[in-house]
Amino acid sequence: MTASTQHTTKRVLSALLSALLLGAGPVALAANFPERIASEERSAKVGLGVEKLALLKRLPGPGAEKVSAELLDRLHGRLPGVFTSDRFQREVTEERTSLVSDEGWYMNVYGDGTSVRYRNYPYLEKTSDLARPLEERMSKEELEERGRAFIAEHLAGLVPLGPGEELVPYFTEVEVTGGGAAREDAPMDPELVHASTIVFARSVNGLPVVGGGSKIAVIFANDGEAVGFDYDWPSYAASRRAQKVLPVDKIRGRGNAYSPFKSEDPEVKVLHFECGYVDLGARKRDPAAVVQGGCMRHASRKSIMDHEAHAKDERSGHVVTARLDYLPAGERVEPDAVWEKAPKRSDVEEPGPVEVKE
Repeated sequence: MTASTQHTTKRVLSALLSALLLGAGPVALAANFPERIASEERSAKVGLGVEKLALLKRLPGPGAEKVSAELLDRLHGRLPGVFTSDRFQREVTEERTSLVSDEGWYMNVYGDGTSVRYRNYPYLEKTSDLARPLEERMSKEELEERGRAFIAEHLAGLVPLGPGEELVPYFTEVEVTGGGAAREDAPMDPELVHASTIVFARSVNGLPVVGGGSKIAVIFANDGEAVGFDYDWPSYAASRRAQKVLPVDKIRGRGNAYSPFKSEDPEVKVLHFECGYVDLGARKRDPAAVVQGGCMRHASRKSIMDHEAHAKDERSGHVVTARLDYLPAGERVEPDAVWEKAPKRSDVEEPGPVEVKE
């Protein structure tokens, strides 16, 4: 490795967001909003905090072609950060509709049209001279205000809120360069922020939706202009069924059956534990399955690879791995053809419904 390549670039793009929305990505740092902190504190104490949970059903989306046409029209000519034009190539597959422009922007609309990703990286590169010190990054409050304004102006109707639903600020993240040195004897390079992201989640009757579904992220350059967004936002409707919910200790115990990270392992560190409705997102969800209760556990585990080196220096001789597991909370797990924590439809008897009285 040359001296020049030892300079570190830290994309403070949260591992959690990467797992939830974007697929694999760099390790992350994030600043949580009070709403998420309170949700995790409640989850750690009482899990879902209810004895019975009304199950939800997903409504069919409008279709990827219809949504891509709608966004092309809405964003057409809107410069400079988020815009569309007539200069693009279209690719349609079973999984998604992709629009890629030689002007640098691209947009992917997935599945039934309820999941979208848009990016304009060239604009972000143009604003690189506006990089600011980490301590001068946009505040959570400013990002929330800008994010809500963007959603209201450009995504209205595409991310609707149903009865009992709220759009809740979840966490922020920043893209940072620096923090390393070109040479071992050189001082640390200053950490500079190039972009900031606000992530929103949905709550239903006070319970958050955990997983990749029901998330909206908006990315801002340092001049305040939006340069990208993601959303995964199916519409839900109440079903006439409910499930009895396990207490939190029994939900945690299910981690031993559903994850290689065992609860009694002292090397396992739980980073996030949050309970609510579970929606894994457009790329994983079974559209015929109900939305049921569960807990998201984001944990890491340290494995000693060189005991001698680790005995001399606890910072050496080991590797750290991380997992994002979803633990079902219902006494009886509802069938789901995709959710790996739920039984396959062919493997279980259809559970008898519990009627929800109006």
